[in-house]
Amino acid sequence: MSCGRWIPVLFVLAVIASSYTVFTLDFLMPMIESSDALEHERGIYLAAAFNTLFGLGMISFLRTVFDEPGRVPDSWIVGADDVEEASTLLPPSLPVLETKHDGSRRICRKSKPNVYKPDRSHFCRQLGRCVLKMDHFCPWTNSCIGFGNHKFFLLFVFYMTVCVTFIVAMLAPQFARYVDAAERNLGQLASQEEFRVSFVFLGLCLLSAALVPFFGFHAYLVTTNYTTIEFLEKRGCNPPPDHINRYDLGLFRNLESVLGPNPLLWLLPVRWFNEGDGLAFELNPAWSSMAKSN
Repeated sequence: MSCGRWIPVLFVLAVIASSYTVFTLDFLMPMIESSDALEHERGIYLAAAFNTLFGLGMISFLRTVFDEPGRVPDSWIVGADDVEEASTLLPPSLPVLETKHDGSRRICRKSKPNVYKPDRSHFCRQLGRCVLKMDHFCPWTNSCIGFGNHKFFLLFVFYMTVCVTFIVAMLAPQFARYVDAAERNLGQLASQEEFRVSFVFLGLCLLSAALVPFFGFHAYLVTTNYTTIEFLEKRGCNPPPDHINRYDLGLFRNLESVLGPNPLLWLLPVRWFNEGDGLAFELNPAWSSMAKSN
């Protein structure tokens, strides 16, 4: 694995660490150390809420980076004896619906050894192998997002979006006071605290402008049961009128397929009761009916 691929990850960690440090030292700690009882209590509550969200986000980040995204089992390896016939034949024990445009079976010939491609799987160039229910490769986590870590990636983006929005909302009045003071004292240099807070506030404003729509897009994909690859390849921004997503099971069951069957655990970075193996997926009844009629 190239060391250069970890540079974006280190950049993300640097942004997170600097933002957390400035927000804690220059905003939360003065409130907690305040002699005013109400201000002190407010600081305790805000610190508890923020650190809970931040901790869940960081656990989700670590699991996104280090959890296995989804490896194709050895039983899907194309044997040496059936390489020539593999484009039309498939062992009956392997459940596959998706085929190539000419109707032949999907085989990943880039993987070594070659493997039959399960539905929704794709070859990840960075990992050098097929990944189950591959969504995309994320350079900011240096990991491929697939069946095994999709929930953690979604939670990481969600919690970072909430934390960034939280910090921006809390620092906005403080930043406004700095701007007002600067207008009244033209030519006076800002203090180190004012510079730190202003720099982090403006940087996170820009970051939130990107994070919010990014999370919205991935939330849409999950609620409609698309992966990023499927959305780009099969739906796009202008789908044909007769387009039906074969994996769309309705809002609640689409969420279950990624977050798990227990709503109480949806926001926790765990996969204790998640169902499925990433090899076969339940189909949209409307698509199944259309496929049979054709």
